[in-house]
Amino acid sequence: MTIGDLLREYRVNQNKKQKEFAGKILSPSYYSKVEKGKHKITAEDLISLLIYNQI
Repeated sequence: MTIGDLLREYRVNQNKKQKEFAGKILSPSYYSKVEKGKHKITAEDLISLLIYNQI
């Protein structure tokens, strides 16, 4: 399981769209590619996403 898979699982469990989940931390297109495993996410952005989504 990848980080993208885990992020998708958390996002779906919260009934959020990618744009809502990414907030202003990542662009929706970049976030989509992170979920698909096509781009990597920095530790700083990952932590920001987790805090933003209260995970």
